[in-house]
Amino acid sequence: MEWEDQNTSGPDLSGDALGWGLNLSTNIKIGKKVTFRGSALYGEGVQNYMNDAPVDVGIHNTGNSSMPIEGVALPVTGLVGFFDINWNEKFSTAIGYSSIDIENSNGQTNDAFKKGQYIVGNLLYYPVKNAMMGIEFQYGDRENFNATANTFSPSITKVQFSFKYNFLETFYKK
Repeated sequence: MEWEDQNTSGPDLSGDALGWGLNLSTNIKIGKKVTFRGSALYGEGVQNYMNDAPVDVGIHNTGNSSMPIEGVALPVTGLVGFFDINWNEKFSTAIGYSSIDIENSNGQTNDAFKKGQYIVGNLLYYPVKNAMMGIEFQYGDRENFNATANTFSPSITKVQFSFKYNFLETFYKK
């Protein structure tokens, strides 16, 4: 990653950082009705690939007056684990957990994103071909870089009802 300082006054804050990551994932069948889907990630500067974190690069205070700050790729750990259960032809469930944990740099603000996690569980019903309806429970939580310095540490609980119908039409046949 590379950035260019557009401000010509003061020190030149242009810079670059190397982003890298290792992501391991799996799908494991547990019997005929259950599949475990899991993933583990560790790297630096790859937060955007997890879609849950805001920035890949943070500010590091150097203590050097000629270059007081520099950009650094932030270390990140991500975990995802879900169980998909097919109870029968009419009902299925997905239950899972996801988290992302960032090692913040010393120049980030107290309210910078540090950790996010959520749990999800649903029950889906397939009454007829091409139709699905269901209910889902979600809980999410955010932790900031310095949670003791500010009180912004939101969590959310949500219940969602969904309905889907696939309109299947063939417009071309061989």
